[in-house]
Amino acid sequence: MRYSLLIVFCLAIAIIPCSLISQNREQAKLELLKEKLKTALEDTNKVSLLHMMSFQYNSIDPELGVKYGNQSLTLAKKLDWKEGIAKSYNSIGGNLYALGNFDEALDYFQKSLKLNQESKDSLEIAKNFTNIGNIYYNLSSYSLALNYYQKALKIDMIIGDKEGEADNQGNIGNIYSDLKNFDSALKYYKKALKIHETNNNRRGIATILGNMGTTYLDSKQYDKALVNFSKALELWELFGNKFGIATNLGNMANTYNYLSDYQLALVNYEKALNINEEIGNKFGSAAIMGNLGGLYFNLTLDSIVTKLKERNSTISLDKDYNLGKSIEYSEKATHIAESIGSKDMLREFYGFLEKAYAMKGNFKKAYLYQREWIELRDSIFSVQKTKEIAKLEAIKQGEINEKEIKLRDLELSRKYNEQYVLILGFGGGAIMLLLVFFERRKSEKLLLNILPAKIAKRLKNNEKRIADRFENTAIIFLDIVGFTSYSNDTDPVKVVSVLNEIFTKFDNLTKEYGLEKIKTIGDCYMAAAGLPEPHPQPILSTAEFALQAQRLMQDYTTNDGHKLHFRIGIDAGPVVAGVIGERKFSYDLWGDAVNTASRMESTGLPNEIQVTENFANSLQSYNITCEERGEINIKGKGIVKTYLLKDHVIGNKKLGKDSDK
Repeated sequence: MRYSLLIVFCLAIAIIPCSLISQNREQAKLELLKEKLKTALEDTNKVSLLHMMSFQYNSIDPELGVKYGNQSLTLAKKLDWKEGIAKSYNSIGGNLYALGNFDEALDYFQKSLKLNQESKDSLEIAKNFTNIGNIYYNLSSYSLALNYYQKALKIDMIIGDKEGEADNQGNIGNIYSDLKNFDSALKYYKKALKIHETNNNRRGIATILGNMGTTYLDSKQYDKALVNFSKALELWELFGNKFGIATNLGNMANTYNYLSDYQLALVNYEKALNINEEIGNKFGSAAIMGNLGGLYFNLTLDSIVTKLKERNSTISLDKDYNLGKSIEYSEKATHIAESIGSKDMLREFYGFLEKAYAMKGNFKKAYLYQREWIELRDSIFSVQKTKEIAKLEAIKQGEINEKEIKLRDLELSRKYNEQYVLILGFGGGAIMLLLVFFERRKSEKLLLNILPAKIAKRLKNNEKRIADRFENTAIIFLDIVGFTSYSNDTDPVKVVSVLNEIFTKFDNLTKEYGLEKIKTIGDCYMAAAGLPEPHPQPILSTAEFALQAQRLMQDYTTNDGHKLHFRIGIDAGPVVAGVIGERKFSYDLWGDAVNTASRMESTGLPNEIQVTENFANSLQSYNITCEERGEINIKGKGIVKTYLLKDHVIGNKKLGKDSDK
């Protein structure tokens, strides 16, 4: 995966115009502010000066920006000047945002919002909403981000703040771009670009051009992507915005990488990396280093080396050198990703390192990184699931917002024709009632797709905390072996299509055997019997489900001729099940049986069903065979005897505890 970056427009303060100025002029403004600070009294004027200093450093030296913001905040509190306190909170949040400290930035933006709401300052409230939306966007909480952008856009349109309107049109475009709805993204970007061009706001123009470039890159329109990135870069360089420069250099490098122009990709990656390290942008540094690690690994592949030799490329094709550079950059990227807590990045970087060390012949390290990836998988699932649900909610919210905008435009025309608007008002009310009805139906359907029907009903009855203990359950994990490598080399649409086909088969089997689907974890499928409703024979049903799944998936081959293998793991025992989350619900299980079932899968054999001794013993009264595999080392449990479930019967003999031989 190559990380491409959008620039989310962060309005740290309201009183400084976003005009195009050179880096020298930026520095001159800072020097002038410093001179004024020397003679400033301890009053509100000094608060404003410190606040402006904080804003100026936002794109130059965010850490110094935080320092000036804190000085501004301390003096504003001393003077009990609420407006100054609110602005100081906002400028500190803007600098923390630039540093990638999103949780801290969100706290400061929310403090600023509270004060501005008390003073009913609409302009500042809109900017707070935009900044909070930016935070949620960067945390992939698309529905929340869209909600805050829409609130800000509504205020901007009412008070006539065209720049704010353009910024939020662009931010909504960013969300659609992430949702791969490229046509809608470009529509919103073009609205924003038109306003910025009318107002000659070249910072805004640079931001939108860069983000349009990212959309063209994601939609594989590489020539258009390069044109937009180049135009944006020229503007960012003109007024010395290092964050913008680094972002567009990195995105240009990604484009050259996709075009297999590795020499130009390297040059631009290295420039972007130097700037990100200079301004302390850890997220940007990790992304660039990870991309460099992937690029150098590609330069070790025979297929790519052959093509480059045919082109007489001047880039180094020394396999050992490129492999070393791949490991070097990937490990550096891993350290930074660990420090900022980016699990998505870590998953990608662990994958690079596993392949690189395996190619180098250091199988011990390759195995360690493989285990790191496996350990990370469960925690990444919750993030991925949240993102997928957030995308569904964002699409739904976007549809509602489009209708709200149209209705708002009709309402604004009331001053021209009261009678006409009155008629439209009744019509609009009817439309809104219909929208509420249909959206509620869609929400209920979505809830039933995510949660068991019984649990969904309890939530609808306003039951706040749902947590139950089930003593008699069986848990099963089904995983596709080698699917990560397959997905890396396959078109994303085909990858999703394959997963959908396989998981639909498993969904049908859960209905047939009375199991409850719990979740999918990447290419792993988890189900359980005995909850949320009791099951008369959870052990037997789960075993039959596993055997039928094994038969269905035997010799499974994708449409493009790739043969897939499966591992299945099962255990049984008591578990705790409940709903977590308030806005985004997830029904999940906890208990030793859950962890052990997962270990049975991850340590199992391809095309086999591995079960615990406990589960095997529970099958002794049924005509299902369990064959002893032997003892294996299970993390967290030590040496454990395991069995393989077999799809045949030997007379009336069932292998279990009494048949260990």
